[in-house]
Amino acid sequence: MEKYLEQKVIITIIDQHNLTTDMVGAKVLYKRDKGLDIGLPWLEGQLEEAARRSLLSGAFTITRFINEKAPEQQVAVMLEPCLPPEKLVIMGGGHVAQALTIMAKMIGFHVVVLDDRPDFVTAQRLPEADQIIIESYEKAEEVIDFKQISHVVIVTQGHHHDWVSLRQAIKYPLSYLGVIGSTKKIETMQRKLREENWGQSAIDSVYMPIGLDIGARTPEEIAISIAAELIKIRHGGSAASMSGNKNPGRAAEERNDQSNLIKKAVSMAREGIPGAVATIIAAQGSTPRKAGSRMIIKEDGSIYGTIGGGQGEAIVCAEALKTMGSGTPSLIKINMDAETKDDSGMICGGNMQVFIETITSYSSAFAEES
Repeated sequence: MEKYLEQKVIITIIDQHNLTTDMVGAKVLYKRDKGLDIGLPWLEGQLEEAARRSLLSGAFTITRFINEKAPEQQVAVMLEPCLPPEKLVIMGGGHVAQALTIMAKMIGFHVVVLDDRPDFVTAQRLPEADQIIIESYEKAEEVIDFKQISHVVIVTQGHHHDWVSLRQAIKYPLSYLGVIGSTKKIETMQRKLREENWGQSAIDSVYMPIGLDIGARTPEEIAISIAAELIKIRHGGSAASMSGNKNPGRAAEERNDQSNLIKKAVSMAREGIPGAVATIIAAQGSTPRKAGSRMIIKEDGSIYGTIGGGQGEAIVCAEALKTMGSGTPSLIKINMDAETKDDSGMICGGNMQVFIETITSYSSAFAEES
């Protein structure tokens, strides 16, 4: 399972023109330390560059490539980056950390907890933690590679330990660094940072006091406020009530959900369980789900995941059963105009293109991942 933590891009050929070999449905993995060998030299270099861009952006993309020496030869592919979970270090293993560990795992973090109290950092108290470290806070940098960490939350058992942890973590270009504490404690820490010649921009980058203001009081509520702030940093947003937010934006797809679905597909393929995978490759208008969303359809018609539900999903399920029977991938377009309503009368306009493939392709693509 640790290999799923590596950065990779799933590349699937979804359309082609004027090739001598039928490659639609072919699937390969791109990794930084390996080249691509798909039998089309003119395509491999272009694909590697597109895959590198995909890793940098973290975005699901559809790209069409043209053979410069024979422009009639064209290939369309979907590229989906599989990025490792963001790593969160929680300094302190008390009640807030205990609750936050659960919350952080739910929203897709790889969680590391450090505390100097052996009776607090145990597998029984922190079953959701990916790693538990029993060590003094003064030695945090010796046992944690902060260069590989994206988020740090400091919720230790005392002001001194908080300060020791902050002095080490602030040295690194973290996506998020938060410290729990009262107004007086935060003012003291900010003063100490200035005394150590930290610039105001570095001081302002630390989230202290930590969390969103939701009136949290209990350890569990505080953990929720911290988790909410982590989500806000990840996706953006005003943190205002949705009913009063005039520009709520559209949250990105949960990377973790899609990663779990891919693992499910690989597992089914290896076990020989018949099925198909449907992936939205393009969406226009107010479709319920966007490009990159996918679901698994089993032979008995049951599904895992969703591409939005409703009539559109029913059409995809029916087409998926045909794909399972023929073994041939298909690309279909679904129109959802203003005349298509769900049971509640809601209208969902727009259209989406869905690529449907048998689940067996995941077995060959992930052959080295076992």
